Amino acid sequence: PQQELLNAFTWLSTDDWQQQMKGLHSIRCLALCHSEVLLCRLHDVSLAVTAEVNNLRSKVSRFAIFTLGELFRTMKQHMDHEVDEVAQVLLQKMGDSSEFIQKAANQSLGIMSGSVTPARAMTALMASGVQHPNALVRQCAARHLLTVLEQIGAKKLLSGKRVVIDLLVDTLVKLAQDSHPDTRYYGRKMLNVLMSHDKFDRYMKESVPSCDL
Repeated sequence: PQQELLNAFTWLSTDDWQQQMKGLHSIRCLALCHSEVLLCRLHDVSLAVTAEVNNLRSKVSRFAIFTLGELFRTMKQHMDHEVDEVAQVLLQKMGDSSEFIQKAANQSLGIMSGSVTPARAMTALMASGVQHPNALVRQCAARHLLTVLEQIGAKKLLSGKRVVIDLLVDTLVKLAQDSHPDTRYYGRKMLNVLMSHDKFDRYMKESVPSCDL
């Protein structure tokens, strides 16, 4: 398995798309059968696979996206440190690619949201997705952010640092007013999650400008 990982790095570093596919396949197999081998080089593995998401050959790009999903599924919270960069690259694919690439990116983001520490996923989605100028990227980020917020729950969300709560509430209000109907729907659903907290009204009055209420 150790040699297989070294081979994968070698194949991924070439310009030959078939070798790159071979490298991605090896990493996927290692994730499924020998995940302990990936642990010591997980950051390097994640960087190498993420780089292939932007491969000009769509077949390689799509397989890299699926491989990232497999890494999230098998490595779970060990992937916490990779979330920010990977989420940014996958969300970008929602806005500038063909439909089958978008579908793959959306699927891997869903696996990410259910596998890593929810707070890390929340931070990454808020940083890279919900403010994005592209409506499809915002919609995708909002959908997965809803899943993450439901996992964390209102009590925990509203018991953190004041600055984090302010940012969260402000973000959700903006999503609930988004130009895209699906994004507005997810934004309102997330506000409903917070509304189950008995102190939510006070947070709203203190955090949001009166014109937005």
